[in-house]
Amino acid sequence: MYRNTDNWILHADVYGTADGLEVFVEMPGIDREDIELEVTPLAVRVWGVRKTVCRDATALAIEIQTGRFQREIHLPSRVDTTRVSAELKLGVLHIRLVRQKPVSVSIPVQSEENL
Repeated sequence: MYRNTDNWILHADVYGTADGLEVFVEMPGIDREDIELEVTPLAVRVWGVRKTVCRDATALAIEIQTGRFQREIHLPSRVDTTRVSAELKLGVLHIRLVRQKPVSVSIPVQSEENL
């Protein structure tokens, strides 16, 4: 059984903690150097490539998906992009995010008398 596996989907879980978010992305068989990670205040984007397991033989059956992958995960709250950590362990990418503190701004109210 052969199939085109470019742009296959990564499965992910997102959990809320007291001060942030924890994101877990399944990545079995993917080397750390083949993973790219980008975090914005409202999203996590993971992309890269899973290479063929055996390069020195003729494939007789292929079921493990290989090739390029990309996943964007929209976050339920804003995060501080300067306080992100990521670890790949046992085929799972664990991303730790800290929630961004709300910003309070005082706005002076104008009236026609002040103009």
